[in-house]
Amino acid sequence: MTDLLLLTRRERFRIFAVRVGGGIGPSLVLALVVAALGGGAVAVAIAFLGILLGLVVATTARTNRGAVVGGVVTAVVLLLLQLVIAWFVTHPIEKS
Repeated sequence: MTDLLLLTRRERFRIFAVRVGGGIGPSLVLALVVAALGGGAVAVAIAFLGILLGLVVATTARTNRGAVVGGVVTAVVLLLLQLVIAWFVTHPIEKS
């Protein structure tokens, strides 16, 4: 653990890159799984939202572990969002 004051630019960039990978990675894995299962437009939406939210997580996380946990939480929330949207679209009340 360091206070980041005496680190070089390269070291700071490496730490940031690890946090970005931890924040964005789980959402991109989810998008790849959805794309492999045949959800093209949904996969693009998950990837887009996952990248945006992953950048927020990566810039606000204090540790690498926090970035990974935030990335996993983001991926789970995006999956739940897609399930709720699918439930609303296929709800029987709308079929009239």
